[in-house]
Amino acid sequence: MTNRKKKIVFQSDFALANTGFGRNTKAVLEYLHKTNKYEIVNYAVGMNWSNPSLQRTPWKSYGTLPDSQEELNRINQDPNNARKASYGDYNLNRIIQQEKPDVYISVQDIWGIDFATEKPWFNKITSVLWTTLDSLPILPSAIAAAPKTKNYWTWSNFATKALNDLGHKHVQTMHGAIEDKKFFRFLNSQKKDLREKHGINQNDFIIGFVFRNQLRKSVPNLLEGFSIFKKNNPNIKTKLLLHTFFGEGWNIKKLAAEYKVDNSDILTTYICKVCRNYTVRPHTTEDETCPHCRNKTAVTTNVGLGVTEDQLNEVYNLMDVYCHPFTSGGQEIPIQEAKLAELITLVTNYSCGEEMCEPDANSLPLEWTEYREHGTEFIKASTSPKSIAKQLQKVLDLPEDKKRAIEKDNQIQLGLFEVIQQIKPYEVLRFEIRLNDDKAIKRTFESMAITNNEFTFEGLF
Repeated sequence: MTNRKKKIVFQSDFALANTGFGRNTKAVLEYLHKTNKYEIVNYAVGMNWSNPSLQRTPWKSYGTLPDSQEELNRINQDPNNARKASYGDYNLNRIIQQEKPDVYISVQDIWGIDFATEKPWFNKITSVLWTTLDSLPILPSAIAAAPKTKNYWTWSNFATKALNDLGHKHVQTMHGAIEDKKFFRFLNSQKKDLREKHGINQNDFIIGFVFRNQLRKSVPNLLEGFSIFKKNNPNIKTKLLLHTFFGEGWNIKKLAAEYKVDNSDILTTYICKVCRNYTVRPHTTEDETCPHCRNKTAVTTNVGLGVTEDQLNEVYNLMDVYCHPFTSGGQEIPIQEAKLAELITLVTNYSCGEEMCEPDANSLPLEWTEYREHGTEFIKASTSPKSIAKQLQKVLDLPEDKKRAIEKDNQIQLGLFEVIQQIKPYEVLRFEIRLNDDKAIKRTFESMAITNNEFTFEGLF
């Protein structure tokens, strides 16, 4: 008689969604699926229960919303109920009753999962809240959920420390998963070929930023810092590579004009809706002509249509340096992806960015000033444009041997940044930690008595 597989209901964005939560879902569930030890169900946020797209995964996937338009119309009469239904409240009891999981894991902003703590089954099975908290003071609903939740994980030490300081000592850090094997530095010859492919000058100094175009990404600060940097270096050909969607959020072209940044100095990533090839070039309009299939179907990358991880790694390899200014963030996965591609990273030293600015993380910290967000009174960071220009100058002026030393040190970042301390008590997943000859990572592993064994999910049960 064989042992029954443990069943996991994983409530978060769909595994194939081009979002941070979606990519985390994909990384975690792919790993667990490959072990062949677990029965997996993805309870996918914001999708209808029987959406045909959900059939594309090798595990079972269901949407959080009902199929019936009549039911949806009734739910949408109350905006609060509509929001909770999209996150999963409406069908949560249904999927738990249908699947009868051993483990329930909900991964989302706290307002998208805290309703689960009130369900009668929540503390009768192994239940986990895995949430992003990015600002001080900590949201009251996040504090209220802590004593109700035995397994309470946050995506950054910043949030964990804040909750621990409030007396919730059981709260632990569990960073979001990263597809680390997909991101790596190309050989110099490959980098040269890649730039030729996209018509980018070999001598251009490319400053990259991978982000969703939303308020908390400090696009105006970056454009102003870039403008200062260009003025300070009139003889250097430099460009911004903004891997984002120009059809939402900040009006990048308008801001660029205000800061006297020429549009030709701003590159972006176009993806074709038909052939799925991508190109990096200056932004013109949406629905641009695709140079591969000649259809007028190329748009800037977005949540609905994005590049593959292999293609995204190529985008990172077009860059000379990575700059990530933001007001606050739960983890900001592109920072770690850029490190895996061995780029020097510039990071706002607030919220989850504090971890990326620790000495062993090999980032150049960006200075910031505090402001308060209207309505929430959260502390937010306004990144200094002068600090951006200063740190970019530091990278530009670095001798090549020192620059490569910093870039190579980024290979150890998963060993120093990921949840090594939590692997022993929780044994959630391996994160494919890269071992190499670097002394720093060896010291880290030796101090924790950790060997390169296969970590499993077993300790959770």
